[in-house]
Amino acid sequence: LNSPVLAPSLLQFADPAGETACPELEGVVRQLFETLQPEVVHFHNIEGFSAGCLEAARKPAADWPGAKVAYSLHNYHTICPQVYLMHNHTDPCFDSGGGSRCATCIERTDPAAEKLARARRYVRTYREQHPEAQPAPTPPDPPPSIARGLLTEIKRFVKGQPVRDWPTPPPPPAPIALPGRAIETEGDVQHPRPVAPEDEDRGQARSLTEKESNGFVPRPEDPSWTPLGNVIEPEPATAVRNAYGDRRSAMVAMLNRCDRVLAVSSFVREKFVSMGVEAARTRTLPIGSRINAMVEANRELVFAPEPFAENPRRPIRLVFLGYNNLYKGLHVLADALELLTPEYLRHFAVLIHAHQGESMRWRFERLGPRLANLEYKLAYDYSDIPWLLGGRDLVVVPSVWWDNAPQTVFEAFGCGVPVLGAELGGIPDFVKHGHNGLLFRGNDRYDLARRLAEVVREPTLLDRLRANVRPPKAIADHAGEMETLYRELLSSGSACSLPPARTIPTATRPTGAAL
Repeated sequence: LNSPVLAPSLLQFADPAGETACPELEGVVRQLFETLQPEVVHFHNIEGFSAGCLEAARKPAADWPGAKVAYSLHNYHTICPQVYLMHNHTDPCFDSGGGSRCATCIERTDPAAEKLARARRYVRTYREQHPEAQPAPTPPDPPPSIARGLLTEIKRFVKGQPVRDWPTPPPPPAPIALPGRAIETEGDVQHPRPVAPEDEDRGQARSLTEKESNGFVPRPEDPSWTPLGNVIEPEPATAVRNAYGDRRSAMVAMLNRCDRVLAVSSFVREKFVSMGVEAARTRTLPIGSRINAMVEANRELVFAPEPFAENPRRPIRLVFLGYNNLYKGLHVLADALELLTPEYLRHFAVLIHAHQGESMRWRFERLGPRLANLEYKLAYDYSDIPWLLGGRDLVVVPSVWWDNAPQTVFEAFGCGVPVLGAELGGIPDFVKHGHNGLLFRGNDRYDLARRLAEVVREPTLLDRLRANVRPPKAIADHAGEMETLYRELLSSGSACSLPPARTIPTATRPTGAAL
């Protein structure tokens, strides 16, 4: 609410220097570390913090030697304030030009205006929840004021002294009687009117307008259809840097002062090494997933479908789970299905569960009559995954960016379902082509369509892939790895004591046959 550095980092985008150094915030964090005196501090994300906060963990005090510091690279935030390495949210970024390309990346929010807006929302919410409170509260104090009170209570707790008795909030006020008349049936609507495109700003109106004006037309010449490879090339050296270039340089220097840098996939590790992070300091260590525990608690819901060896004519049950945003590639799946003829499409029963997916519904409903079956649904809970994937044949992960290590892959494997994934980012670390899944060239609709046609022509391939699927690493196992890491840090303290990190394996894929 009141940090000088905003999170998520998109809101801080206009002030890249704030993420490299913020003395006010770093002083607060330093007080916390001096009070707790940890042996190891493990940072997983510093959105809302600054690079200097890591130094606050390392710096010794009179009665404390400072902490060993580990940093996990779950995303690209430290080298890209937009987080995804996607210029303007649409184009893969291969060269920031010393930060010059960052300056034209996205529409920037004024951090000061956002802080004021948050303070006003706080006051408004407080007034709504506590109408009896007079006078209304002022916005929260700056971080040091709040932190000093919190640190005082922590110190009292550590010393075994009684801590402050925080007051219990009053009960919420009675529901407010809303004016007007409730609308319960269509007859209650006096003057219904259609919503014009200009009344809608969430992206759906544009899609619906496109629906009315155009059918599907392949656009291989369109830049948005350009295939994306999984090749890492160091950015050219740039003599001149702007504030964004300075931010990246400071973040890389920060990572090189850590005792360990952990990457969730081989691609992420190699990408950061290409940016200047010391190779000897980094290790590829995939994270765990809680899907195994969820499956174990719902074992009756996770079952294998009828083998194609026994019934080769049954539909292929294809699934997409995730968000409908550009990065996750639901539009790529729709395009690839449109490239297939009805003779192929009639073999697929498609299930879509897409958060915020209303704007894409029409794309799939238009495909519906050509499919064996279509279920298009929106949000789902994590606990739904076992029954959503029970009896399914193939989960599609059509990411269009260098996805770090998508949880959807782990969730599919936890439920015993092979994956058809883009050969991008960390996906090839886990999906081995022809073994436990299939890979297609990133952002390549034609290659994805070839893979779909391949399983239609040889459905028993899915039986063989399923037989090789294994559950992902469990959270408990990952916790054990973390404990081992912390012991290493405390016993050796040398980043170079790590075993050699493996490089990205070269993915081998047979060339897809023509449709």
